Amino acid sequence: MAGRRLVWSDERIIEISSEFIPTTDEVWRLQRSNDLDARFFQKMADEGHYQKAGGTRQGIYVCSPSGKLLSSINSLNPDHVLETIQLGLEKWRSLTEKEKLLPEGVSISTNHRWENSFPSGGLFLKTYNIDLFTDPPLSSTRSDRWNMDHVWFSSIEKMEWLPKEPNIGDIYTVPKNISDRLFRFHLVDNVRGQTLPFAIEEIKNGQIQIKVEAITKMVAKLSISGSSRAVAKGEWLMGENDWKPYYLLDHGMSTRLKGYAEVDLEKKKFNEFEMVALGFRYGVTENNARFSSPDSSFVGFLFTLDDKSDGNRIPPAFVDVYNADWILHP
Repeated sequence: MAGRRLVWSDERIIEISSEFIPTTDEVWRLQRSNDLDARFFQKMADEGHYQKAGGTRQGIYVCSPSGKLLSSINSLNPDHVLETIQLGLEKWRSLTEKEKLLPEGVSISTNHRWENSFPSGGLFLKTYNIDLFTDPPLSSTRSDRWNMDHVWFSSIEKMEWLPKEPNIGDIYTVPKNISDRLFRFHLVDNVRGQTLPFAIEEIKNGQIQIKVEAITKMVAKLSISGSSRAVAKGEWLMGENDWKPYYLLDHGMSTRLKGYAEVDLEKKKFNEFEMVALGFRYGVTENNARFSSPDSSFVGFLFTLDDKSDGNRIPPAFVDVYNADWILHP
């Protein structure tokens, strides 16, 4: 890799050799799949900081293309992470040239990745979620805990965000398959960790409305408003899948939404999209780290346009249970 990498730690810029190629991947698939690339990762990670097979493999790993583990850690402390990277770099420099290469005849191909379902020509949103301690939120009392996700709509679904023949002043209710995708999979309490999606039966009420504010030279300007209420109480309703919990549910989310968008009607392209939601959550789920939080609190959501670069083709967290028939499954 040309150039040099810089790592920031405790107000110091530390130069790291360009011999490193940083990359990220979703560990859930890597630690469970039987694809060749996942088995390659599992063999290496079993020698890492957990020192055993099975269970989670979250963390940072420094390794060679041959699968040789050089160093690893699972930490949020930047200094500890930097030490791990530097240790890995020292070990890398001691490897033979053969150890630095992928062994001959070794394949790390995959049969399935969720990125394969990326809907080219669709609408892609990035969502940012953060704890809010007040309504409206005050910067002086805002939490520093936040999370991100991505939202996918196909090229057909993209155009369902507005009437087929929009006119100024039109007020249009977005179809349920579009609004429910947000209510079920993205307006969820995942600020502090992974959470659960809502079943379609758990969306007690909710809709998103579009008002056509203006149309100029085939560009429509839209305002967005809406609300939702989701309640998960009792048994899990979404069948057998990786998300199924083994306890009775008791959590929920209510939201109010506001936003705007600009659509090129001729090119069928969103030039702008920004929507915020104020959510009121209660209850906990197994992995969302709410056991020490208040019983209820406010959560803020921001949805913005995402670009189509390869680095942003990250599947939504709940892509495996998305309400979309164009998603390819293993």
